[in-house]
Amino acid sequence: MIQISHSESEIQRSIIDYCTVKGALVFRMNSGHSGRHNVKLHPPGTPDLFVVKKPVAIWIEVKTAKGKVSEIQHEMHERLTELGQVVIVARSLDDVKGLI
Repeated sequence: MIQISHSESEIQRSIIDYCTVKGALVFRMNSGHSGRHNVKLHPPGTPDLFVVKKPVAIWIEVKTAKGKVSEIQHEMHERLTELGQVVIVARSLDDVKGLI
């Protein structure tokens, strides 16, 4: 069996497309600083996606099969969980399918 390696952006796109087809609202959460004007967007460590479909809201950190969650991401995930939020690390669309 051939293992196909997908980039983080490919995995993210497949999750966004799937959730949208399922009727969910999907917010792509750019975090840290961006652009030449160094505009602060969301706090560093914020998961990549925020998906809302009644009755759930899920924060999704997208990683490749070998990708690692950074310390600042881990800390943000813990903080969100302490606030009662659901946070998952998705390494493929299959990680999301059972939740939306």
